[in-house]
Amino acid sequence: MVNVDKIALVTGAASGIGWATACLLHDEGIHVIICDNSKDNLDSANTKISKENYQNMSSFYADVSLEADVVHLFNHIKKTFGRLDYLINNAGIDSFCDPQSFSISKYNHVMAVNVTSVFLAIREAIPLMRNAKEASIVNIGSIHGHLTTAGRSDYATSKTALIGATRSLSLDLATEKIRINMVSPGAIDTPMLLRGWKRKASNINPNEVRNRADAIHPCGRIGQPEDIANAVFFLLSKKASFINGVNLNVDGGIHSKVFLSTIWDDQ
Repeated sequence: MVNVDKIALVTGAASGIGWATACLLHDEGIHVIICDNSKDNLDSANTKISKENYQNMSSFYADVSLEADVVHLFNHIKKTFGRLDYLINNAGIDSFCDPQSFSISKYNHVMAVNVTSVFLAIREAIPLMRNAKEASIVNIGSIHGHLTTAGRSDYATSKTALIGATRSLSLDLATEKIRINMVSPGAIDTPMLLRGWKRKASNINPNEVRNRADAIHPCGRIGQPEDIANAVFFLLSKKASFINGVNLNVDGGIHSKVFLSTIWDDQ
């Protein structure tokens, strides 16, 4: 069994926000287990781990929407480390939905990845987190749980559900001395965001889309994965020891605007 001071699991961590979070936690002296269901992304992450000599980072292949994979993942953590201090439920998929061609199978998949996986991970994490002194969980939501656009009803539903789940779970987990909070990112410079832009604004130059996106944000720019990683680390830390059951919008202030224009419409 590996003996380390702090252990964190980050799901969906082979790229984007998950990878940035894993790197920050590693740099803070925490052993980080990254898991992902993309073998290509995981291979790329493992190459980075080896190249950068991240001795306190390990990887595990798992599809967290599948109960058997989640159980297997946590059995590995139990056998290898014996406990878990931090859980970051970052795994998620984007989705566009036309209500006139609604697909129940697609909807169920979005909910399985974005919501059900959180419940599965928390169920398996509780016994391992009982052995931690400062156990903490952070769920990664989205601005679409608060403000959204047309064609995103299934995705928005999943992220809105996470807000209620986090709030209620904070009461359940408090008896186990486990805090749980949530971060809702806005537009963050990740492959998922760029794929969404390409879908919605295929007729607009990508640089123009980026300029429009920067311009509508009060902070004057879209976010970087590190912006979310910093918020996650704060909520995990002792400095947030009296914060429980809250959602933190990290979106450059876009939620404060009365009118949210889409970046592919004429301004």
